[in-house]
Amino acid sequence: MKIKAHWYARPYPHDWEFYAECDEGANIDIAVKNDPDIKKIGPNPKEIVLQGMATCTSVDVVSSLNKMRQPLHSLVVECEATQTETHPKVFKECIMTYKVTGENLNIERVAHCVQLSYTKYCGVSAMIEKSGCHVTPKLFVNEREVPIWDPEESISNKLKKWLQEIAIHQPRGIVLITGSSRGIGAALVNYFAEKGFAVLPTSRNKVIFENKNIFESLYLDVSKLGSILNLKNLLQKNGVKLNLIIQNAGISSIDPNADDLNALNLTMADLRHVYETNVFGLIETNNIFMELMNKDGTIAFMSSTMGQVVRDSYLNASYRLTKRSVIQFAKQAALQLKEENKEIAMLSIHPGSVKTELNPNGRISVEQSAKNMELLFTSKFREKLIQNNGSFWIFDESDHIWKCVE
Repeated sequence: MKIKAHWYARPYPHDWEFYAECDEGANIDIAVKNDPDIKKIGPNPKEIVLQGMATCTSVDVVSSLNKMRQPLHSLVVECEATQTETHPKVFKECIMTYKVTGENLNIERVAHCVQLSYTKYCGVSAMIEKSGCHVTPKLFVNEREVPIWDPEESISNKLKKWLQEIAIHQPRGIVLITGSSRGIGAALVNYFAEKGFAVLPTSRNKVIFENKNIFESLYLDVSKLGSILNLKNLLQKNGVKLNLIIQNAGISSIDPNADDLNALNLTMADLRHVYETNVFGLIETNNIFMELMNKDGTIAFMSSTMGQVVRDSYLNASYRLTKRSVIQFAKQAALQLKEENKEIAMLSIHPGSVKTELNPNGRISVEQSAKNMELLFTSKFREKLIQNNGSFWIFDESDHIWKCVE
């Protein structure tokens, strides 16, 4: 991809006027106002960025709606962004509004197409979000605002019924588990449902669980603030109070099909990508979901001894760095809880050497790991967690016990 920008070489106040060309298509004018009394001949550079994002996501939506045979008549995408106050001024928030019209449109399908673009396909919005800008999508179908994540309130209605008929009867309350589509996360969902918990599984991919104590898999991408806020609002609207959160979401590298890069091979893109999920997303999810916690609840962060000094290595560098950060965050959060006289227990966990896709040589199964972890959240263990709030707990496979590391 290659473009050129040419200066028109005009005198003040038209000396900030340019035209841009690319390999195909007409040239476009680009201008920045150099005087409040003149009229720009074209959009300014940042307006072009927003226009690019609106067009990029529109391509996704039009394509998806055509594949779904939806009778689209018109589509308008509006972007309204605010900027930081200091230079370089970058976007900090953007509301992206989709206005869709057409006869006999299926609301669920239209919303799904917008979701797909926002969460998966739109490369321009992904780039803008990676700069630190929070993009909030809104959807209007035939001039009526539609909730993108639950357009017909079907999920909310199912949740309300499940809470009244199932969750209320579980003696150990409600547990929310992130990263529950496979591995340890999926094993935790199934095992905890058998041990008196009502379980809310969350993941980026839909998963089907059979146990009635498990609600349907809820969408959550911890690296996207909009996704976190949407789930929090859904749960809050239905009066959900959480007894336990297990933060299991995590990745090991920028490329899921390749080994994590080692210390001196890391680029900031590699590191930033892993940190967005394993640290930034974890902290943002934790701080937002704190509003949903019962006063005597527990929050557990999945970590690893790979984040400890005793296991230092240059291998798998970004993963090790994030797991060390997780351990430290749990300690700092617990200190603040103590200062604020709150009785929420906070801990980080090393579940042992668990056999997963990322660790095929693990010594214990995911099912055994889930069974071991359940012991941490029993009433008998509660006092130990509070006494050692913020500590790192390691499961020792040889002694079959949990050990606390200050």
